[in-house]
Amino acid sequence: MNEIKNEIKKTVLIVEDEVALQEAAKLKLEKEGVKVFTVGSGEEGLDILKKIKPDLIWLDILLPGMNGLEFLRRVRATAATEKLPVIVLSVSSGQEKIKQAFALGVIDYLVKSEYTIENAVKKVKNILKDLAKV
Repeated sequence: MNEIKNEIKKTVLIVEDEVALQEAAKLKLEKEGVKVFTVGSGEEGLDILKKIKPDLIWLDILLPGMNGLEFLRRVRATAATEKLPVIVLSVSSGQEKIKQAFALGVIDYLVKSEYTIENAVKKVKNILKDLAKV
């Protein structure tokens, strides 16, 4: 049932300003054996990326200060992070934002109102499993 636990430990960086969602996702992912770092802004996300290299970034688009798309542009502009897999989970369902996110190479774009925390965590687990095969 917990396939990830038997593999090399995976790391996820959650860039999300909604603390309750951040904590719930962290708890559920850690229960599955995933190491999780959480930050509440794009600026904090860029700072932590200087210290760690996660296997996946879980990114919100609507963040205080630098928004998620600007964070993503900066991640893609740096050689050390340009290929990092990113999944977006946001309340923003505007087609323009979704198009911009995919143009910046996100793996998937989930609209928060359409996903439970359990479904979002399951999606992240499946992506981590797929990345482990590569």
